[in-house]
Amino acid sequence: MNRRTPSRRTETLALPFLLAAFLLAPPAARAQTAGTPPPEVTIEAKAEGFYRPTLRYLYPPPDSLPRPLPAALKSFDDRLRFALGWSGYVRLVLPGDSLFVGPREIGGSGGPATELRLAYLLEQGKVRAVLHLAEPGEEPFWSGTLLFDAESAVRSADGSAEEVLRRLTGMTPPFRSRIVCVQKQPGNVKELVLVAYDGDRRWPLTRDGSIALSPSWAPDGHKIVFSSFRGGGDADLYIADLEARRIRKLLTREGTDAAPAWSPDGRWIVFAGSRGARTDLYLVHPDGSGLRNLTNSPSIETSPSWSPTGRDIVFMSDRSGSPQIYRMDEEGANLLRLTYDGSYNADPAWSPAGDRIAYVRLEAKGFQVRIMNPLGDYDIPLTDEPGDHLEPSWSPDGMKISYGYRGRIWVMNADGTDRRPLLAEGLMPDWSPLPE
Repeated sequence: MNRRTPSRRTETLALPFLLAAFLLAPPAARAQTAGTPPPEVTIEAKAEGFYRPTLRYLYPPPDSLPRPLPAALKSFDDRLRFALGWSGYVRLVLPGDSLFVGPREIGGSGGPATELRLAYLLEQGKVRAVLHLAEPGEEPFWSGTLLFDAESAVRSADGSAEEVLRRLTGMTPPFRSRIVCVQKQPGNVKELVLVAYDGDRRWPLTRDGSIALSPSWAPDGHKIVFSSFRGGGDADLYIADLEARRIRKLLTREGTDAAPAWSPDGRWIVFAGSRGARTDLYLVHPDGSGLRNLTNSPSIETSPSWSPTGRDIVFMSDRSGSPQIYRMDEEGANLLRLTYDGSYNADPAWSPAGDRIAYVRLEAKGFQVRIMNPLGDYDIPLTDEPGDHLEPSWSPDGMKISYGYRGRIWVMNADGTDRRPLLAEGLMPDWSPLPE
């Protein structure tokens, strides 16, 4: 992660956010040869930890603060510190305290702490925040300013934290992302809800009094495909268009359709379709055309997840006699079994960078979240508490994992640390990409 070239000019942070989306790991370009793409090559790279620069948070001198202290100022300051620490991008050091969040930093990667210097001014009932990033004892290499009131204080703090972190690391935290999940309602009803990255805000998505399951975001962040019994009979696939505010049926097919996943280029949706005792994987275009089998097996194949390049799909199958994780290419060929340990492995989810796959394994204490590399030869546990940890989903920057635990939505760092509940009740979370 490289720090940006120092600049002394002051920039205005637009509300709610100034930033454009930053792709953590752009997909590799496809080579086109005789109409058949070459096999995807996996390159392994292991590190002992994650480099996190130290950021010292400097409060303004008390005598420089406006009096009386506006509620908007406190909301902004509290949220800014929360967002910086929650990201896991930096080692945040507060006066008299320190907050360690995120993957373990690489030993010996310290160095002088960059300072975040803050100043606040009152202007016509609003608060103006001035932020400076500087090396100790030096002039700021970046400055930003924004004006906010109590209503916009939290959004302004998230936007400020995002810009500060981008300046320090070149990465974009998921503050503008949302998590869609299934929330239980009385009478065995399951509706879809949208939740802010920290669980602070939520919005209902479906209100049809039926059962909605397995939501999956489109790569543009404007649509969600999901399985629902809203039409009566077997479950079918539907697409919720967030901008048009409408829900349409994707296709009508005999049998139950579930576990959809949108391809990274937006051209395909893979899903598990059942007929009788067998369940196969299918591909279909988002307009309902082009339906075709991807697998054709007497076993149960479900829970598909695309690689970031769209060249491979990881999924669960019991073709070996027990549920295990497999990998195949987008045409259903080049099958590779990834898990051999454990009697029940499920819910695979490919990381945004393509270097890891999260999944769950049934162990003595219940289902536990684990991560492995795309070859399956490097595998470590992330959770170990009693109870079932289910349906892991990666944040768009690959630094966090959301999952269902004891009927609630939880979020943890990608190394399994800092686990915290996000939603009182929920299951089947799926983390959105950053909005375009």
